[in-house]
Amino acid sequence: MARFRWPVPGPVFACEWLASSRRWQGYALRSLLVLLLLFGLSAVWMENHGGAGGASAREQAEIGRGFYAVMVLILLGLVGLAAPAATAGAICLDKARGNLDLLFATDLTDAEIVLGKLSAQLVPVLGLIACAAPVLALATPLGGVAPALLIGASLVCLACGVFGCSLALTLSVWGRKTHEVLLVTYAFGISWLLSGPIWAVLAPMLPGWARPAWLPGYLALLPYNPVFLVLAPLGGPPGLGPIGLGEQARFCMLGLLTSAMLASAATWRVRVVVIRQSSQGEAPGRSGRRGPLARLAALLPSPSLDGNPVLWREWHRRRPSRWSVAVWGLYFAGSGVATFWAIAGVLQGAGPGRREMGAVIGGLQVSAGLLLLSISSATSLAEERQRGSLDVLLSTPLATRSIVLGKWWGTFRGVPPLAVLPLLIAAALATHTGSVLGPVLIGVLVVAYGAAITSLGLALATWLPRMGRAIGLTVGIYLVVLIAAIPAGMNLFGKAGAGFAAASPFWGVGFSGAVFGGTATGRDSGDQAAWLALWIVAYGLVSLGLLLATLKTFNRSLGRIDDRSPREVADSE
Repeated sequence: MARFRWPVPGPVFACEWLASSRRWQGYALRSLLVLLLLFGLSAVWMENHGGAGGASAREQAEIGRGFYAVMVLILLGLVGLAAPAATAGAICLDKARGNLDLLFATDLTDAEIVLGKLSAQLVPVLGLIACAAPVLALATPLGGVAPALLIGASLVCLACGVFGCSLALTLSVWGRKTHEVLLVTYAFGISWLLSGPIWAVLAPMLPGWARPAWLPGYLALLPYNPVFLVLAPLGGPPGLGPIGLGEQARFCMLGLLTSAMLASAATWRVRVVVIRQSSQGEAPGRSGRRGPLARLAALLPSPSLDGNPVLWREWHRRRPSRWSVAVWGLYFAGSGVATFWAIAGVLQGAGPGRREMGAVIGGLQVSAGLLLLSISSATSLAEERQRGSLDVLLSTPLATRSIVLGKWWGTFRGVPPLAVLPLLIAAALATHTGSVLGPVLIGVLVVAYGAAITSLGLALATWLPRMGRAIGLTVGIYLVVLIAAIPAGMNLFGKAGAGFAAASPFWGVGFSGAVFGGTATGRDSGDQAAWLALWIVAYGLVSLGLLLATLKTFNRSLGRIDDRSPREVADSE
């Protein structure tokens, strides 16, 4: 490498690219994309044709449009997930290990360091788009999809991939921990995707003086929504106008321009920020003064130090960072406003449309909250493992069971608050049908979802030594279940599909709320309640199984001697 002159952006790119090409995760990600595309194509074919007889030209066109919609959404979702995960730890990990300080001592410029890392992480993301392009072309021979749609969809995915990588890399310059960068990046993505619907709900509620004529409506935000851009050519909402290759190319140009600005900001500040943080060491502790929320939390019941020291430490000493507080505060503030709007409309006797919107809001709240939880579930153990403080904990006489359960309960304590607002929405919806059991089942189901995610994150943090991989795999599994369970249930299980789709948190909370609210016509609330009870038991068993597997493999995975040797066990018997 020293004798060979690598092209721009320099040797950092060459080293990072060589290392990433030898990792199995990139190949596994491309294999996952192929499997998801194959599953999506099969589901569309079975739903529209079923393999019975020949298809007319109109049926073939509908199948082609379905192929395009499913493949583009899968590709867009996977790119949106993989791009931030690929670059969130690019700067954070090197700062923690001290590698950046050594790079600054070389002749490398800041641009070579930042652009080298960014370009190397962009290669697998762009590879996903390139691998999916030939598969997308399968929709054109069937009709209904013009080749320009495929080009436009690829441009939108390209903009999302580059922007996701650039945003995560820029945030990692200031962020100290990988999961905080991912938390902020995914929170921004969720807010961006939901900005149009949120503005459509909030705009009519504003007083006249707060709605000037120049203030745009929600339709003005839709052309900047990537999901809308890739699906609008198949049929957009009335009053917006045609959406085609021109609008998609403009979105791509804006995305690339914004990414260039983010990369420039990261290049400009990386040396100053990293040197300042290195001189400070670990993140400075917060002031000893406790705020009103902390004093209120101290009045609540808490575990004792003698009962489980690990849980006591997780409860009292492990304080969230400012980034985490900001993201979770924004989530609960937005969810609280949406919940108030939904409950007010339902209790005022709004029509079925308003009640359906309330059910959708409940499903979105749970989906977004569990996504944030999936990012944080693996960090409690993985961060201590990365810093080396876990080795000190393992050298103590504490039992393995106490360590694992303390970490599990420390993360699970954030799950019950996620069930409060959806439970209130479901209870308001149930006033139209008199169902009492339905809201209770929805609340318990949210807790079961959270328990399974908590156990999954803890298990992956135990089995995988690298924190980035544990977090990425936890988020990936959650998103696959969240998205894939709905089409799988509807297309493969017939009449029972709505019940099977409740494996997805969005469908399990949103559709069930609609059923218990009386807006899902033709659905029996008793059958839906039985399905919810089934999934509560299923997710409870998954959570218990993963927790037992973690307890079984914890010592072997982390190199700790078992609490009792086989000889001691035999002597005691």
